[in-house]
Amino acid sequence: MELKYLITDAELWGALFCILASVYLFLGRTIIKKEYRALAILELTVGLVLVFDGLAWCYRGVPGEFAYGMVTASNFVTFLINPVIPVFVSIYVIFSVYEEKSDFTIFYAVAAIAICAEIILMFSQGSGYIYRINPDTNLYERGPGFPLWTLVNMSEAIICISYLTYMRKKVTKRRFIAVFCFIFVPILAAGLQVFVYGYSLYNLACLMSALLMLAQAIEDNSKNLLNQRVMISTKESELSNLRNKIALSQIRPQFIYTTLDYAKELCERDPKRAKDLVSWLSEYIKGNKGFSEKDEMILFSDELDHTMTFLEIEKAVLEDAFEVEYDIREKDFELPALTLQPVVENAVRHGIRKLAPGTKGIIKISTHRGNGYIKIEVKDNGIGFDTDEITDNPDYEAEMHGLKNVEERLRIMENAEMHVKSYPGRGTTVEIIIPV
Repeated sequence: MELKYLITDAELWGALFCILASVYLFLGRTIIKKEYRALAILELTVGLVLVFDGLAWCYRGVPGEFAYGMVTASNFVTFLINPVIPVFVSIYVIFSVYEEKSDFTIFYAVAAIAICAEIILMFSQGSGYIYRINPDTNLYERGPGFPLWTLVNMSEAIICISYLTYMRKKVTKRRFIAVFCFIFVPILAAGLQVFVYGYSLYNLACLMSALLMLAQAIEDNSKNLLNQRVMISTKESELSNLRNKIALSQIRPQFIYTTLDYAKELCERDPKRAKDLVSWLSEYIKGNKGFSEKDEMILFSDELDHTMTFLEIEKAVLEDAFEVEYDIREKDFELPALTLQPVVENAVRHGIRKLAPGTKGIIKISTHRGNGYIKIEVKDNGIGFDTDEITDNPDYEAEMHGLKNVEERLRIMENAEMHVKSYPGRGTTVEIIIPV
């Protein structure tokens, strides 16, 4: 195969790979986003250089005006893009250095040199100082200024490699090697190209180095993603422990102490009742822990069972100082975990327990279906309160902690609501609206 077609094929296939790599880097899942984007632009730039240099090689020496136009345009674009490559390399180097704040000094220095190189290129087009295309043969020919042009481009790369070497302790070893090779190999190829004519050594060197950098970036990202998964797993474990702590904190220590003290007292006069009480307490603590770990919805029937266990404990400890009436017409629906039980606990703690001695407390729990919703109602005949006064009270958060938690949990459901109605001496009614 003729040399020019071999080089053309190599550059065009390389260009296709670089462009696809750029697309992958732009769209791929990554946690090193800045590095990936900078490398994507660099890969795309290298791909464009290879496309136009490949076209120049394809039409070089082919007679005709069209071929002359293609060779002229392709060579010009190739030379135009070459000084830009180190600019994007400098950005990638900057983002590869692990510092709290990126220093763009080398970017400005490299960009300034690149602008000078572009100006020299523009002004030399008519004179053939850097290169010319022979209109008779449609062949590329170097000008006397080509070594200077090469030196200017090499100075950009030298700045990048000097900065990278200076900051080597703040760059991962593999990243340092990959970027160092990307800069050094093209510098070496550019130096050889001054003495070796007729080969696109610089562009081919950029291609090989770009492939190396891509492989390193993918490996680096894979390790970071793996570390992220480990970190997420650790955080989930910590979150699970925190949920357990929250679940236990929601069970008031005084509630446990009172229950256990009463169970101890019952052991002598009513062992069976004591055994039932301890069993209920165990079931209640397990239920609280299990529900607190659930972010998803649960069946109302499960929530109701948990609430009934709590009420059995309270009735036993308070020696049947209150009664519970159930009017459950709907059970087949879902709601956030620990929605009903805290409301009922609030009714016992702040309503029923504060009744005058000898006054029988009554708690009514009911559900019924409306048009597109189910209403849960918890009503007690406790002491009640003035809703305006207690909302303005700085102790509201502490006194009504259970209801505030319910409000927070209901936020995971769209259009779910909670309404509290209470009057001093007349009790409290809490309505929970669950859309269905």
